[in-house]
Amino acid sequence: MSNSHTPLPDSYEGLHNRALVAARTGDTEGAIVLFRRLTDRLSQLSEPILQRRPDLRDLHQQARLELTGLLASEGRYAEALEVEQVLLRTHPHNSEAWRRDLAVLRVAKGEVEAGLAELQTLADSNPNLPGIWLVLGRENLLAGRLAESERALERARAVCPKDDADTLAQIHLQRFLLYKEMKQLDDALSAWEEAAKLKPEVGKTVDEVVSTLIEAGRYSQAQSYVARNDNALQAGFEQGLIASLTGKPIDARDAWRQVAKLDPDKFEYGHDAWVEAVLRLGDPDPALEWLQDSLAKHGTPRSLLLSGIGWAMRQDVEMAAILFQQAIHLMRRERPPRQKLDGADWRLLDSLVADDEMKAKLKPYFAVVETLWG
Repeated sequence: MSNSHTPLPDSYEGLHNRALVAARTGDTEGAIVLFRRLTDRLSQLSEPILQRRPDLRDLHQQARLELTGLLASEGRYAEALEVEQVLLRTHPHNSEAWRRDLAVLRVAKGEVEAGLAELQTLADSNPNLPGIWLVLGRENLLAGRLAESERALERARAVCPKDDADTLAQIHLQRFLLYKEMKQLDDALSAWEEAAKLKPEVGKTVDEVVSTLIEAGRYSQAQSYVARNDNALQAGFEQGLIASLTGKPIDARDAWRQVAKLDPDKFEYGHDAWVEAVLRLGDPDPALEWLQDSLAKHGTPRSLLLSGIGWAMRQDVEMAAILFQQAIHLMRRERPPRQKLDGADWRLLDSLVADDEMKAKLKPYFAVVETLWG
């Protein structure tokens, strides 16, 4: 809006501003309430008024999309579907975009067959648009349909203009994730390299390549990618992890000490690597002190998990359990949703916490495969 005056709080613009501020400051529920009030009011405007005020028609579309995004981020896919569905009627000129979004929401909600069928129909109707094939490939991958994902991504790659570096990079990143899932690591690495050539920002995801190679036991190859990581928090942590896994505990601790000396607030990303390096040195207090403010601003499943491990190291099983449950709550909203923390996370906790009785209480939060040896 180009109004020079400050809008009244209950005006359309005022409600919109208040909703955006609430969302930005973490009051998601408050933002949803405000966006609902705004969209309800805008949906009641008559056509003559909208013709005189096209800015209100645009605001209605924008507010519904913002509300849809908030609801989806909370895992409330059925509500998100209802909110965006109205745009098919109010803004029919963009119907293909709405149909694509609604199909994705259906898949996320659990209506996998219906959602994927709709995406396939849209792709078949627009065979030369790489974007819809990319979405189809991504959604099939999330649904575990790897062959269908590969076909869609190859089609996206074939029809994408060679000068569209952004879309091509996204296609190759999806191919990296696909081939990683298929355990075709060389193909995954090739896809990631293609994406990195097209878009320098892809270099910020090199830690995903490193962790994939470490998981596969390809340590020397992982080391070569660590050298390409510009983020000192991640690179130092990974350096220590590779040293630890290859029988060099002194080198590992030296690398983690160097990371621990850095100020995580001076880095744009890689904070979880700093926290884990500190925890692996055995004293959780510096990490917990930093996390105290950080979690309130942007708690992720990983940071909540690491915080929980830190409290377990401090012998506070109740606090650890609360944080693990919060991490799982967020993971249930991810795609695909996860119901428990990873077995690798359990191994980290197991290596840092000595108290067997405490570990027995926390084990149910983790996806641990039981064996004869427990």
